[in-house]
Amino acid sequence: MKNSDSDAEFPQGAGNIMRQLHDSDSQGVERRREVVVRPDGSKVIRVEKRRRSYGDEHQNDKKAALKNKRFLIGLCILILLVVGGLVGTYMYRLTSFNTVEFSNRMQEELSAAWGGDVEVSGMAMDGRSLKASRIRITFPEDSCLSFITLNGVSGEVSATSLFLGRVKGESLNVSQATIGLRPGYTKFSLPRTGKELPFAFQRYTAPRLEVGYAHEREPFTLEKNEGPFYLTAEAYIRTSRAGGASTEYVLDLSQQKLKIKGWPLLAMDAGSVILDGFGIKQLTFSGFVDKGVMFNKPTDLSPFMITGSMRLDNDFRHRHWTLTGRNFDLSQLVGECFSSLIKVRMGEQPVEEKRELSVTFSLPVGPEQKRPSLQGTSGSVIKASMMRLPVFQLLKAMTERRMETGLPYSSPVFSSGSFVLESDGTDQSVSLKDISLFEQSFLGVTGNLHCSGSNISGELVFKLPSYMANGRRIPKGVTQDGHDFVIPVKVSGTLASPTDNSGGMLQELKSAAESGILPPAYPSGGTDGSSPASPVPSPGRITVDGFM
Repeated sequence: MKNSDSDAEFPQGAGNIMRQLHDSDSQGVERRREVVVRPDGSKVIRVEKRRRSYGDEHQNDKKAALKNKRFLIGLCILILLVVGGLVGTYMYRLTSFNTVEFSNRMQEELSAAWGGDVEVSGMAMDGRSLKASRIRITFPEDSCLSFITLNGVSGEVSATSLFLGRVKGESLNVSQATIGLRPGYTKFSLPRTGKELPFAFQRYTAPRLEVGYAHEREPFTLEKNEGPFYLTAEAYIRTSRAGGASTEYVLDLSQQKLKIKGWPLLAMDAGSVILDGFGIKQLTFSGFVDKGVMFNKPTDLSPFMITGSMRLDNDFRHRHWTLTGRNFDLSQLVGECFSSLIKVRMGEQPVEEKRELSVTFSLPVGPEQKRPSLQGTSGSVIKASMMRLPVFQLLKAMTERRMETGLPYSSPVFSSGSFVLESDGTDQSVSLKDISLFEQSFLGVTGNLHCSGSNISGELVFKLPSYMANGRRIPKGVTQDGHDFVIPVKVSGTLASPTDNSGGMLQELKSAAESGILPPAYPSGGTDGSSPASPVPSPGRITVDGFM
């Protein structure tokens, strides 16, 4: 029983001990404590205390203040050391960026990244602004690039990258950038080093970008440059990530002038070029043909768009580019091969059945070429004039005294049609294929024409509405298809004197007229002259678009 009572009293004793500890903490300053065993075997803690005084509390405050003061002093010293280290490192970086060693290292790293010889002039740091008066890169002989020159280079380097010894920032400005292409090089080849540039900026600007073929005169000028390709523009270059991995460079171009050998000057309103590690991913230029007139009528404007891509190691001579446009003259694209025979303005706004001019072409123009080689369709013909072929005299003779008002069959004009055009750019092979020109209720022509040097050849088929012809002035060799007379001719001769084989039919009419005997009209079934054809009644009023 005694043991049970002592066990029951133990929790109460423990509670007393805890209360005593609490009281001792709240009443005074502890001097000594010890564990005491009571006679009944229980244990207690005996604590000796003394009463707290004002001196004790004041002493504790002094110790805490001294401790805080030491901590603050240590913290200030640490901050000063860190700031001093940062400032020292920053000043060291600034100083090192203005040394010859830094300029030489930049040249070496640029040479390694671009795969060419680099010359850097006037490189220095002004605060956080990196400047260089000139950077010139000369590329090896197996590159399509001859050189790149960057004048007036300046860029703000970020403080963090400067502290880390790197050249990184938001924008790098170049007052003038000149890219010289290597003449006669036919492959889109650039050095592949796998090295990164020693500087990195989010965007690059060049108020004047010039791209042309290297020659003795430098810098390039639009008036003096006689190479096969020349571009001047204001360029804004930005970087982007393609799929989060490879870096792409997007060139936004404005205020551009593009001169392609053998073509008219092209004034571009906007342009965009996307470059990646494999070459030109996408190119888009748009603008108008520069006709040298400040104010053009809307009908005189010749808008165009050039699109395409060019991957590394591709051959320049392949047709990688596409030109679409409106209101173009045939001679602007293929030269004067057919100018003595036919003049065409082609390409209309693509609405309903009308179509734009669309051709693929190659760049650059080779030294043996006068203009780019091309292949494509004319789109909808706006106006086509034909002249100087003897067959037009035949058409005039066949329609004499049929109409009260004479129509210009001696040099007909067509307002509809299309054809396929091909040119090798040398004037040795220029073709107009699948020609289909017509003027409603007046005349139609189909066939092909070919120009080789100064010689012209081809086959044309003219269709004359029967009600437009004098039924008694139809020579042999002319057939009838429905309500149309069909006159096939073979074209030959030279640019200066084109001709065809219609002279025999024309002479037949002249001889008949001189003898007073005119040949009868042929029946619709053939030309055997078995019976005269009944003349087809003409409409009450004939309207020919563009002539009346």
